[in-house]
Amino acid sequence: MSGDERYFNFPIWMLRGFMRNSKKSLDDISDYAIYEHYLKLQHGGHTARFKAAKKYFSIVIGDDEKSYNNGSKLYECTPNNGPKVGINTSVFFEYYGDHKTDFEKISLLGFLAIKSIVQNKTYCKVTNRFWLSRMDGRVKSVSENDELSDEVKKYANRWQLTKIKDELIINWGLTHYSRFTRGFYVSFKLSLEELIYQAEKKRKSTLIKQKKFEEKVALNRVLDRIKNEPP
Repeated sequence: MSGDERYFNFPIWMLRGFMRNSKKSLDDISDYAIYEHYLKLQHGGHTARFKAAKKYFSIVIGDDEKSYNNGSKLYECTPNNGPKVGINTSVFFEYYGDHKTDFEKISLLGFLAIKSIVQNKTYCKVTNRFWLSRMDGRVKSVSENDELSDEVKKYANRWQLTKIKDELIINWGLTHYSRFTRGFYVSFKLSLEELIYQAEKKRKSTLIKQKKFEEKVALNRVLDRIKNEPP
């Protein structure tokens, strides 16, 4: 990845409807990111700064006024503390300009969803339902898969999710591990061996804590029995 790689950063909720109309979603993402960058520029008038913001992302065509108004609207209705994610310019233009299959689209959503969860952490543990929820542009996990949009819900089965994970491992730089866990561990920074080490170390620590808790519960029950025994 080149050092000058640039990203369209945007709130995760803007992934809603991506499977139905990816071009509209990408238009909204670019308008939002351009507007946000425009706000950071301090020199020049409004028109010059907005054109500079577009140029920053290598966008030289399009209706500036329409893009500005849409970006402003999207920016104003976005909560300040909501999760965000970034899509680099090369992937953005690839998906914007080429026809992509539904599987290619859901794979991009799968990648962005995990990135939005991992953020700057070295690794983290994710459940399938939370992952699917983020693919659907949701901040929090749904309670049931039926709450997902129809376009994302069709992938809410073991076979499809495994297929997406395999794609992300092979072509998107994901490291994945799951063994005797509820959910799975992911990283974009660790090798598979190091991720396994961290996951197993965490699992051992959890098992030890659980064992100590069970011992404490059992001890309290025994003490209560002794206390209540007749003299």
